[in-house]
Amino acid sequence: MKESLQIAVDTGGTFTDVAIRGEDGSLFVWKVPSTPDSPDDAVIDGVTGAIEELGADITSISQFVHGTTVATNTVITRTGARVGLVTTAGFRDMLTIGHQARPSLYDQHHQRSKPLVPDELISEVSERVSADATIIRPVERDEIIDLATRIRARELDVLVVSFLNAFVNPENERNAVAILKELGAAPEIFAASSISTEMREYERTSTGTINAYVQPKIAGYVGRLAQRIREIDVSAPLWIMQSNGGLLTPDHASEHAARTALSGLAGGVVGSAMWADQLGLDKAVSFDIGGTSTDIALIRDGQPDETMAGQIDDLPLQLPSVDVHTIGAGGGSIAWLDSGGGLRVGPQSAGAVPGPVCYRRGGLDLTVTDAHAVLGRLGSSLLGGRFELDLAAARQRMTEWGDSLGLSTEDAAEGILRVINATMARGIRKVSVERGVDVRNCALIAFGGAGPLHGSDLLRELDMKSAVIPPMPGIASAVGMLDAPERHDFSSPVDVLGPEDHGSIAMVHSDLATRAESAMDCPDPNLSYLVDARYVGQSYELTIPYVADWESQRKILDSAHAERYGFSDASAEMEIVVARLVARGEESAKLQSRETNDGGMLSPVELRQVYIQGSWKQVPVYERADLSTGTSLCGPFIVNQLDSTTYVGPDQLCRVDEFGFMHLTEGI
Repeated sequence: MKESLQIAVDTGGTFTDVAIRGEDGSLFVWKVPSTPDSPDDAVIDGVTGAIEELGADITSISQFVHGTTVATNTVITRTGARVGLVTTAGFRDMLTIGHQARPSLYDQHHQRSKPLVPDELISEVSERVSADATIIRPVERDEIIDLATRIRARELDVLVVSFLNAFVNPENERNAVAILKELGAAPEIFAASSISTEMREYERTSTGTINAYVQPKIAGYVGRLAQRIREIDVSAPLWIMQSNGGLLTPDHASEHAARTALSGLAGGVVGSAMWADQLGLDKAVSFDIGGTSTDIALIRDGQPDETMAGQIDDLPLQLPSVDVHTIGAGGGSIAWLDSGGGLRVGPQSAGAVPGPVCYRRGGLDLTVTDAHAVLGRLGSSLLGGRFELDLAAARQRMTEWGDSLGLSTEDAAEGILRVINATMARGIRKVSVERGVDVRNCALIAFGGAGPLHGSDLLRELDMKSAVIPPMPGIASAVGMLDAPERHDFSSPVDVLGPEDHGSIAMVHSDLATRAESAMDCPDPNLSYLVDARYVGQSYELTIPYVADWESQRKILDSAHAERYGFSDASAEMEIVVARLVARGEESAKLQSRETNDGGMLSPVELRQVYIQGSWKQVPVYERADLSTGTSLCGPFIVNQLDSTTYVGPDQLCRVDEFGFMHLTEGI
């Protein structure tokens, strides 16, 4: 009988990562360069290459999970569909006006991102629904017929209908969509309320237009990928990672394309949350460094923080997602000088092509990876010897750049790392200190291709509890996807101001549960009941667990408010504005322990000169596979493996636990 294999593929800006898990829990990793112009090429190359290297039968794949950056890249590069918008008369400028939030308060030159729908593709309809769901003016068929003629002439790809207050009563929206579909106004037509059913018209409309903008590309990509994996004899169903850390079928991903906006990075957060839970880390920071960016998320009691109001390219996205703070800092981040002569690193990136100078692909700009190479933290090759580095070229370019700054080669390289580490430290504080969590009580789960190279430095700079390096950090996002469950989120607006109305939430949850059971592919899903609550007068909410007792519900809100904002208001009244339900499939797998250290001597594979704290030092280099359970080593040293390199600094202790995780702590 063939062994059943689970496979996950994570497409990144520089590399596409492949993780394969066997029935015995063993993991095999593989990496291939990404192909940004055609991401599915790298997916197929990665899968076939990994299976060939493993010596397995490709027909034995029983699960195929994929995290994609197609939606994100489509919005950022503005290469999406031609989208039209139909809205309530008087509100055509909603996307342009937005709201009063100003991310750069004192930057007079700051430019907001342009809406995805230009003004000439926006139409108005004389309908109206009141805030209490009363239809003041229904949709007039004759008006829609006249409008459809004008819309057809615009040759749209997708048309979105978003009416005022449709979140409390979508009847007008649905009627307009039905008539426009009947008249063939556009190839694809849908109501914004079918994507987001929550209040705040600008955010809901923005979410609908984002979904429309990326939908054709996501549908085309997912369909093409599903066909291509069938052509290479993979019969397993394709699952797509979504922003909330769960999985979607290709059909659901095509219809609700905006839910894949944070698809790639969510896998790492899911994995980090599972690892934190099973390692007993009550507070942890998921820290994923790739070639272009660093994705940071807070994890409490084994659960990642989530947000119901994210952003993509400064555009509101009102869908549940893991609450990730992304910064333009990665291995490919380019070093440059600002107008005042100050050293900056990123957010510009050398990407996969041409990449860092040491990648031998024609790159001329020095990057973070080049700095690590010059300082000796990286050896002469990556990916187990399959990817040769040009250390001499990186050093020569660093010397030239250092001379122009009056710095030595080593000081220039160290300067790049200090600057990028400071940027990363600010990002970590953003998800911890700014949310009322003492960063010194957090463990840093560092992964991604470059995460283990920076874990030691950030552990020291932020005085964190520990830095934890997963067994296969370079493909941790792909590994996390293997354990992600199927997930669907549902919500409905409510208006509850006291105990007399609190019981109505249970009926709303019951309706949502019925919808969840019909949407889920797996039987008997795990249902979580939540509400969005706030103090009366506030314009923001906190998502908290639902309980049937009003007083207990109030205590949960007070506790959550105090943790997030540092205080609770006993004199304020509570109101509940949204009822939520999260439906999940089977829970993730458990970590498997490894054999205990047999007590044999651990020998380095080489001794390497590494520049540390102002001087060159000879440090041992170990292979990760040789670090068995119970191994304890004092820094400085370096650990090599196929998918990443770990640097451990002076006066730091590294301990390997029973699951193969490396735990770095300060002080020996």
